[in-house]
Amino acid sequence: MCPPCARLRNAGCLCRGSVRGRLARGERRRYNQRMRRLPLIGLAAVILLLGAYSAYWLIAAGRIEGGFSEWAQSLREHNLDLSWRAIRVGGFPLTFRVELSEVRLHNAATPPGGSLQMALLSGSARPWNFRVWHLGAPAGLGATAGPTDTPTATLKAETAAGSVAIGADGGATAWLGLGALTLDTGVRLAAREAQLWLSLPQHPPQTHGEPTIGVALDARGLTLPAVPTPLRNPLDEIAFGITLMGPIPAAAPREAAAAWRDAGGTLELDRFALRWGTLALTGSGTMALDRDLQPIGSFSGAIEGYDQLLTALVAAGRLRANEAGLARLALGMLAKAGPDGRQQIATSFTLQNGEMYLGRFRLGKAPPIRWE
Repeated sequence: MCPPCARLRNAGCLCRGSVRGRLARGERRRYNQRMRRLPLIGLAAVILLLGAYSAYWLIAAGRIEGGFSEWAQSLREHNLDLSWRAIRVGGFPLTFRVELSEVRLHNAATPPGGSLQMALLSGSARPWNFRVWHLGAPAGLGATAGPTDTPTATLKAETAAGSVAIGADGGATAWLGLGALTLDTGVRLAAREAQLWLSLPQHPPQTHGEPTIGVALDARGLTLPAVPTPLRNPLDEIAFGITLMGPIPAAAPREAAAAWRDAGGTLELDRFALRWGTLALTGSGTMALDRDLQPIGSFSGAIEGYDQLLTALVAAGRLRANEAGLARLALGMLAKAGPDGRQQIATSFTLQNGEMYLGRFRLGKAPPIRWE
């Protein structure tokens, strides 16, 4: 061992000419070479991952495009004809975006028949979650019900957007938003905007205590064809949420309604809200069908601006002036200050034997359901 190295305690000779020194220097060179290669290895790994992801994206995009064609083919078994002029899949790398141009969905079943048209329909989903799709129809949509040449109803909207979410265990929820829409069923309605929600359970109901479908609607700026004094167009907002309970068999409307009634089916009004000037109504309740397949139900809620409602019922011929005077006096005695300081009353609304009642006061005949 050379003198300099001998002065190092418990150390071998590391001088230039020693064997141990040459081995140490070789290990350092190999270590430095490995460290210089690490960035290249990392870059190669990233390139490999990107290539694999790109291949996955392209394969999935092709399957999505083919899946739409297969889906359209399967709809024909249900008398639905879905067609489009062109389809394009894009959105790389973090989105799958499908765009369909000149989309048309036609219901060939008679009756009732109908169709839906959109100049452009787009749908997008994340590569890691195909259960949630966001939809858009920036050019709006048009829909008809009934025969093509003489439709019984038409719907038009200048803009449309929506989403669909499918549960891992089944079931689905959907949302549709429409802007500047008009509905014509012989009576023309228009709204500044409307939103619709649908909720489907995981499995079809087996008993009257299980839901068939849930529906919610919120329409704002609703213009009606005729408005009784002192109410004015547009109606500020009307919203409701309902849940249909119990199984409905596949049959003609009257037979299906009778079977649903006999099985104990009900329609749950989860929420109702109306704002129209100073008039405001909120409520919830349950409705069913009587032996004549006409609605019966009981609802509870609160009302503000009841004087305006009574005046409108008199103007519409639904209530006599003397009956409105008695109702106004009785309701005024029940009124209390609400959360916003305005006078409101907690009351009930019932449908029974074809008549409508607000509390104990008769409002007139209920609109009948015509099943034929």
